[in-house]
Amino acid sequence: MWRAVNTDPQQSLTAIVPHRAPMLLLSGLESFSSEEARATAAVRDGNPFLRPDGKLERVAYAEIMAQCFAAGAGASLLAAGGVCAGWGYLAALRDVTVHADAHVGQRLDVLVRVSARLGEIAVVDGEVHAEGQLLATGQFKIFMPEETA
Repeated sequence: MWRAVNTDPQQSLTAIVPHRAPMLLLSGLESFSSEEARATAAVRDGNPFLRPDGKLERVAYAEIMAQCFAAGAGASLLAAGGVCAGWGYLAALRDVTVHADAHVGQRLDVLVRVSARLGEIAVVDGEVHAEGQLLATGQFKIFMPEETA
């Protein structure tokens, strides 16, 4: 597994994911392989999923896990000498469970693992933690065109 070391993680993220502020929810890609990625996300003011009470909307967890997968997949393609097309599609969500809410000021640790590949579809299991507490889990399917898979 390769560890990302960058002086400007936001700049490196924009090279491997299509998201831009304010929809870029990740803070950095910590590590990746072709089957697993770890990333961080800081819950900050200005987050489009932030509720008035300072807590993150629960739907944001699925987006954060999907962005972690996109960052890991993009970095893996570049590391293998390929071209990062910077796109894919979140095709389905399954069993997304939110165990606790995140709030402004927290750092979220995100882990995703590919559990299966079905042609151009990757089946991915994800987890989001904060301060050692499991916040959310879920499974999702990502459609990746043949040239980026």
